[in-house]
Amino acid sequence: MRLAILSDIHANLEALEAALRQVDREGVDRIVCLGDVVGYGASPDECCSLVRERSGFCLLGNHDAAVTGAMDEAYYYDSARAALRWTREHISEGNYQWLYGLPYSHHDGDIGFFHSAPIMPSGFFYVVQTSEAQTHTQVFDRLKSLNFIGHAHMTTVFSIGPKKVRAVEAKYVAAREDAKFIINVGSVGQPRDRDPRACFAIWDSGEDHMEHVRVEYDIETAAAKILAAGLDEKFAKRLYMGV
Repeated sequence: MRLAILSDIHANLEALEAALRQVDREGVDRIVCLGDVVGYGASPDECCSLVRERSGFCLLGNHDAAVTGAMDEAYYYDSARAALRWTREHISEGNYQWLYGLPYSHHDGDIGFFHSAPIMPSGFFYVVQTSEAQTHTQVFDRLKSLNFIGHAHMTTVFSIGPKKVRAVEAKYVAAREDAKFIINVGSVGQPRDRDPRACFAIWDSGEDHMEHVRVEYDIETAAAKILAAGLDEKFAKRLYMGV
């Protein structure tokens, strides 16, 4: 099975549509979303509707949780809180209820899907540094062989052993007794690894192969919508830089 794994769309319709066009060209069998469909961007309702239509399942991201009140918005800085409040006023009741009902995680055999750190999905912890991945040795026996995550907007991959962790460049991530993997799939709508292109992952279970896919999209239109909505201009500027 070829699985497209999208995350952190952040109400960027132009990036989502471009990513989905590429997904269709890749001939995947299924699409899933790891959350943060909304936040920062100016097309939250359209993105929710499109993810609902195209994905097999979607998880609850921290911005999704904050919009619905499942997470305290005090966690966010002023302009991000303003975007959350704006989002509440610009999504349909149906999409609001859909966001409210999203789960923190999903398991499919020996594969786990999470928005953030698998060790505590509801805590929305990052896994960017090796030290953050290291905490998962505490739950090594409970981890799935492959654990796909979003949240960090990065593309790092960690090999988790019973005692040690290391960052790897692995694309072939076959299940092993002595190592499990945490895979950051990147961000569709707001990459932060200095590559502004929309990013998602494809997992081929038949080949034990994972790749990050990058897609050009209409950044100018996405940025202009943010400015027209009266959201903080830095949410528009960062799209051009991938930070």
